[in-house]
Amino acid sequence: MKTIFTLIFILMTNLSIGQKVSGTWQGICSMVDSLNPINSSATWFYLELNIVKGMIDGKIRHEDGAASQYYIYSINGKVLENKLIEINEVTIVQKTKNALIADKQQFIFEYDEKKDYLLGKSKGGKSTLTLYRASFNILENTPNILPINQLAKFQQDLKDGLSSPEKRKEELKAFKFEPIYFDYDKDIILAQYEAYLIEMIRMVKSHSDLRILITGHTDSDGSDAYNIDLSKRRAAALVYFFETHGLPPSRVEIDFKGEKEPAGKNDTDAGKQKNRRVDFRFI
Repeated sequence: MKTIFTLIFILMTNLSIGQKVSGTWQGICSMVDSLNPINSSATWFYLELNIVKGMIDGKIRHEDGAASQYYIYSINGKVLENKLIEINEVTIVQKTKNALIADKQQFIFEYDEKKDYLLGKSKGGKSTLTLYRASFNILENTPNILPINQLAKFQQDLKDGLSSPEKRKEELKAFKFEPIYFDYDKDIILAQYEAYLIEMIRMVKSHSDLRILITGHTDSDGSDAYNIDLSKRRAAALVYFFETHGLPPSRVEIDFKGEKEPAGKNDTDAGKQKNRRVDFRFI
């Protein structure tokens, strides 16, 4: 009975992984270099996977964008019991005339569900691969599918901890703004908000067309002029935090309202605390 349940579990696991990763993936292949995440040896890499009942066929395209050369291997493989994917290069099916063809390789991939990447290593661990979902099948008669100058940008995205392009869209839809609050008459960001702010930075970096508007507020204690200045200092504290954590000032705008737009009543301590805040929105 235990054996039957084990076989059923393995089958369901294979089916689940197959459904998640079947299709075309694109990304980078680079030599292992832990000291240099942005690796000049990186090249574009494409993987087309057809997975049926745990068995794999498809194609791999290796590309040298600088020389406009590529070659394509047919592949076979299987889904392993531990959810890893084993892939073997089999036969050259297409190549450019002067392509320098590497020996057939074996790869092991795993699916990073949190960030929606397919992560791989060649047998022997000499190269690593990070792939994201593509919207096309592997092209066989195009010198460069993706521009070579995008390699460094993608590597920088990985260094910044960004998810795959498709996952970023989901993350943006799910992201919820919350104000952060300040102590009385202070413009110092409390430590409890730092993780949230760093996640906001990651969200802005994930979308090149996004900027963030920071709006400072105060309670009603003090003069109008003093509160305008305090709300400005609170907004400026966020700009400094964002910049020191890798978000350029060009991605940020500020506004400051003083006591003009309260979130709570200024005749109670609880209401005043709600007003000592900074709000955010994407623009």
